[in-house]
Amino acid sequence: MTQDPSAELEVDDAEWLGQADWVVGGEAARQARKQGLYAGYVLLLFSGIYGFPVLQAIFRTNDRGWLREQLDSPIGVAALVVAIGAVLGAAYWAGRFRGPVVPPLPWIDLVVSTPVDRARAVRRWWRYAVVGGAFVGGVVGLVVGSGLAFAQVTGVVAMVVATVLGVVVGVVGARVWLWAQVRSWPGPDHATTGPSLLWRLPDALRALHAESLRAHSANTSTLAGSAITGNLRTARLSLTRPITHARAVRLRAGRPFAVLVRRDVLGLRRQRVDLVAGAGFTVLGAAVLIWGMAQPAAPSFALGLAMVPLYLGFGSWTEGLRLQADNIGTPALIGTGPLTEAAAHLVAPTGLAAVVLGLAGGFAPAVWAAGLPVLALLAGGHLLAAFRGDPPATMVTPQSRLFWYAMPSVTVVLVGAFLAQAYRTGNPAPEAFCTILVAAVAAWGVSRVRRLTYRHRT
Repeated sequence: MTQDPSAELEVDDAEWLGQADWVVGGEAARQARKQGLYAGYVLLLFSGIYGFPVLQAIFRTNDRGWLREQLDSPIGVAALVVAIGAVLGAAYWAGRFRGPVVPPLPWIDLVVSTPVDRARAVRRWWRYAVVGGAFVGGVVGLVVGSGLAFAQVTGVVAMVVATVLGVVVGVVGARVWLWAQVRSWPGPDHATTGPSLLWRLPDALRALHAESLRAHSANTSTLAGSAITGNLRTARLSLTRPITHARAVRLRAGRPFAVLVRRDVLGLRRQRVDLVAGAGFTVLGAAVLIWGMAQPAAPSFALGLAMVPLYLGFGSWTEGLRLQADNIGTPALIGTGPLTEAAAHLVAPTGLAAVVLGLAGGFAPAVWAAGLPVLALLAGGHLLAAFRGDPPATMVTPQSRLFWYAMPSVTVVLVGAFLAQAYRTGNPAPEAFCTILVAAVAAWGVSRVRRLTYRHRT
């Protein structure tokens, strides 16, 4: 009886990988498992302490009958489809820079680069990613489903369905993430890395190039170091793509303010991904905002949720503002002051957001009454985000640094939710108070520009 050569080869690979694991990656693998278990424990703890009570309170304080009707309506189904599409799109975007399979550099150089079966060599890290995606998706589905069930909006069956759906989305998202990592390497023919790799897992793992794994490992180190040190510029530079569009277009001369505006427009033409992503986020946020303001029974938290894509979309168009903040303290080439330059960099994103809000609301006067303060709030929030500077020396814990990163976005979401709610009710007193809050946020952003400029000059 003859022995199957492929089976013998698999045994040899398994034995060799076991020895390499003992020598090269044993301790790193154990540490990775411990870190993954701790991260899962923290996520589960925070979900139970904060996520479930907050969501249940939000659902209980709104019209439960109206919420139940919306969940069964085409709008609810469309919202669910859009949310799942956003998760899968984010996974594909992230996979271009940092995929789910990122072994340590010694393992890539000493094991992956050898003739051993690559699918077996990197399988451990894929298992970490898919289990993590399923766990995170299941926890999110469980929290949302239990919040709806305990608020008596839905039944217990919906909680189970939401949990299962979350697990499925997590697994599919991990596969899309891996597919994007495979396609991030420009070497292989993309005709052989099509969508069929989503269900051909061994082939997808074998298609991972060693140089691509090294690049993703370097991106991981860069992003982690940027998060620890607060140097967001390094992280942004590592995520940029080479310019391939409108390279022959040249910036026309003119007055400094107009030149800066044209520079931002040209930058958006060259970075079409930012232009399209900003348009998608802004359209989504504007649609939710207009819908929430037009429906008196719509929950208040929907108005706050609408500010999240609006903030992200506006931020996709403010690369010029972030570049100004990164180069603060250097002499201006065209003789503009920092506030004038910042104002010029806000023209293009504010104009694009105004067009989207106007088209979504049909240019109704009520939309512009709330839309103008929202635009001012978004501009002030991104002044805060771009000119936040380095984190204080007292912020040494990951929690404090995370709060420092999220401070501008949280400010915009909270103030924007109060603002939209005030204009929906039509009460002049809350509207005036929210207008003062928007002015305070804008003034805060201007003060950050001045403070950061003065700090670098001295």
